[in-house]
Amino acid sequence: MSEEDANNLFWHRVKFLGLISVFVLPFVAGWMALYVFEWRPPSGNYGQLVQPVKKINWPAMETVDGELITEGVGKRWAFILFADDGCAEQCRENVFYMRQLRTLLGKNQGRLQNLLVSRGGLGADMRQYLEDYPDFLVIEGPQYSSLASQFALEGIEIGAEPRMYLVDPDNNFMMFYPAISDEKLMLDDLRSLMRLSQIG
Repeated sequence: MSEEDANNLFWHRVKFLGLISVFVLPFVAGWMALYVFEWRPPSGNYGQLVQPVKKINWPAMETVDGELITEGVGKRWAFILFADDGCAEQCRENVFYMRQLRTLLGKNQGRLQNLLVSRGGLGADMRQYLEDYPDFLVIEGPQYSSLASQFALEGIEIGAEPRMYLVDPDNNFMMFYPAISDEKLMLDDLRSLMRLSQIG
C-alpha cells in the first residue's frame, strides 16, 4: 500500500470515528452525569414537590365567620397557610401575597381557594386586617391539629414558620413553599399546574 493510500485510509478512519462519536458521546455524557456525578436536571417548578403525594382527608371545620366546611374546598386547588403565632408579620405578608396570587390568576382565580389556619385565636387587630381578605377561609383554635397533622413532613415543623402548602383538586398534598418565597415564581407554578390540570 502506498503512503498516499495509507494516509487516505487513516483519514477515512478518523472521519468514521468522528461520526460515531457524534452519536455516542451524548449518551455516554448523559450516563456519566446521571450515574457517576449524580447530576439531576431541575424539575421545572419552584415549589418543593412532595414525593409521594399525601392524600388529605378534610375534617369538618368551622370558619371564624361561622361557615361550616365538611368536604374541604370541593374540586378546587387549596393554598393553605398554617400559623402558630396568631399570624405575625411574615404570616400577614404571606396572606397578602396569597391574595395577590389568586387575583393574578385572572379567569382561573375561582379555581383556587386560600385558607389561613391558626393554632391559637386570632387577635382583634388580625381579624380587622382580614376584613380586606374576603376570599380567605379562616380557621382557628382546636380545629388546627386535625388538619395540620396531615401535612407533617420529616424535618419540618408545621406552623413554626408560615409556609404555604398546595393541595390539588383530588385532595393530594403535592407541593409546599418556604415562609419567604418568590411570588412571581409561585405564580408561574400555579399557572403551569392549572394549565396542565384537567380538573379543578
